[in-house]
Amino acid sequence: MAIVATPLNSSLRIIVETGVDENNKPIYRTRSYNNVKTDATDEDLMSVANQLADIQSHPVHAIRRTIESELTEVV
Repeated sequence: MAIVATPLNSSLRIIVETGVDENNKPIYRTRSYNNVKTDATDEDLMSVANQLADIQSHPVHAIRRTIESELTEVV
């Protein structure tokens, strides 16, 4: 049987480093942007994320995209 993944929603997360703890390890916070179009390309999202990163007061550690999909079996 074949499995089909149907995208339901997508989100963009920008992880920023807000400082260090008492052990000198980085502290991270996540800026989340939900309801991103599922058909938006990764290149477009990266472009938007870089523009958002430019206006952050903290350095960006990572940029992530999350896609939630529904899996169905095709007979």
